[in-house]
Amino acid sequence: MRQVCDLIDDRELRSIDLWTQLAVLPEYAAASTVMAFASMPTEPDTDGLFARLVLDGKTLVLPRIEADGDCIVPVVAGDSFRDGRWGIREPLGEPCDPASIDLVVVPGVAFTLAGARLGHGKAYYDRFLPTTSATTVGVCFSEQLLDELSTEPHDVLMQHVLHA
Repeated sequence: MRQVCDLIDDRELRSIDLWTQLAVLPEYAAASTVMAFASMPTEPDTDGLFARLVLDGKTLVLPRIEADGDCIVPVVAGDSFRDGRWGIREPLGEPCDPASIDLVVVPGVAFTLAGARLGHGKAYYDRFLPTTSATTVGVCFSEQLLDELSTEPHDVLMQHVLHA
């Protein structure tokens, strides 16, 4: 699946389509605080999402991997960032309460329309998502959709899966 993602050449255009789909979800309209992710080169480009969140008056929260490397800490995105453990842009600043997050936009390597998700193998989101009651939305390119994925008991299913 990672090789499939490497071959997607219209990532920015399709990412815009994803964020348009996200914006019409009732859960998005109702959300005041949205946790997203800083995209890696093979993932949907989140810069357009960040701009949309600002225009829609929503608070953007991004994940930060703490020093122990075991868990995601949600942090309100400001102007200061660092390159994190995996070379992913992470916000500096104080963590926020996971209970304050209304919607979480989740990346993945593969998804099913039923909500199963294959991540990058570190289970960061599977450990984080049970700490919040936020609506979960998996986002991917259509090539990343599979009919089925094997799951483990700790895997958290997405409530929505959007693809472009």
